[in-house]
Amino acid sequence: MYEKLPEDFDMTPLKTGVLSLCAIALGSILMTVPPAWAGDIVLSVEEPAANNAYSGVANLRGWVVGSAGISRVELYVDGAFTTNIPVGGQRTDVGSAYPNYPDSNNAGFSMAFNYSNLTAGPHTLRIRSVDRENASKEQSVTFNVARFNTSYIADPTKVSLAGATGSFDARSISLKNMTADGKTYDIRMDWRTEVQGFVITQIVPVGNPPEDNFGGTYRSRASLTSNSCAFAVNSQGESELQLTQSGSQLNGTEGGQLPVAGTVDTLGNFSLVSARLVQNPTANCRGESYFSYRGNFPGQTVAITINYEYFGSCPYSNCAASFQGSIAKTSGVDDSSSAASQAVTDPARSLLELAKEPQGE
Repeated sequence: MYEKLPEDFDMTPLKTGVLSLCAIALGSILMTVPPAWAGDIVLSVEEPAANNAYSGVANLRGWVVGSAGISRVELYVDGAFTTNIPVGGQRTDVGSAYPNYPDSNNAGFSMAFNYSNLTAGPHTLRIRSVDRENASKEQSVTFNVARFNTSYIADPTKVSLAGATGSFDARSISLKNMTADGKTYDIRMDWRTEVQGFVITQIVPVGNPPEDNFGGTYRSRASLTSNSCAFAVNSQGESELQLTQSGSQLNGTEGGQLPVAGTVDTLGNFSLVSARLVQNPTANCRGESYFSYRGNFPGQTVAITINYEYFGSCPYSNCAASFQGSIAKTSGVDDSSSAASQAVTDPARSLLELAKEPQGE
């Protein structure tokens, strides 16, 4: 039997002692809580953008946040480690979106990068972020490099537009017969929203014109190889190019409607870029798209990229769908075995039709 406490017994010291013990116990628990959970990392590479073309010295940038804080950001080019990228650039937009992540207001990473140190053509860049608990997350981007013969032209007097001619479409500028470091090139410059200016997206050396005339009508069938867009794109597509050749210059149309222009060399390697198609998914959301082609006429190979861009009242979007397939000259030959006749049984769609599709379809 417990003895009954006297009615005037003071409980205050006992209560205080219990609270103190609880506080001590809670404090010990807090002191043994493990560090922030590692591995919760959000990474975004903003430049280079997938399937876009880059030339010369330009930005390489993005942002990253992690629940355990970010230790470093590593750059790999074509699989090889290149350098660590400086981290800590002010990004209040990221801080507002991820307020509970350490240093989210300073989540930007960026550096100047000489894309022309790479060979012309496709490359893959991989960004790997590592948090303070050694967990990591990475993102890869495939892009194209357009470059002059020299990776860095230090003397501005070696670049000249004397004798060059120019033309333009909606937001692109083309220059023919410019010289750089003693060689002649045709170049194309496109407006790029992320840099708020025109950038070089195509550099084609001008050499001896090919002996063969590659003008004519070409039909291609191609399969989707990648799609960075939020909307679905048909997995099979057809293209019809009608081309005329003057020296190494090619001009013509895609699908009999959209102007295309480019060059071909002595081996039949060709590069073409189309004008822009304008579309309006909604009254105030403007969409534009254009094609880029690379391939070889004698080898009957082609790679086609449809570049999409949306802006206005809708969220800005810049993405691309890439296709690879075969291309064959059909003018003056029996079309019964061409891509056109196969379309009856194969649900391939015109690439021109795919490029006109509004965002979200």
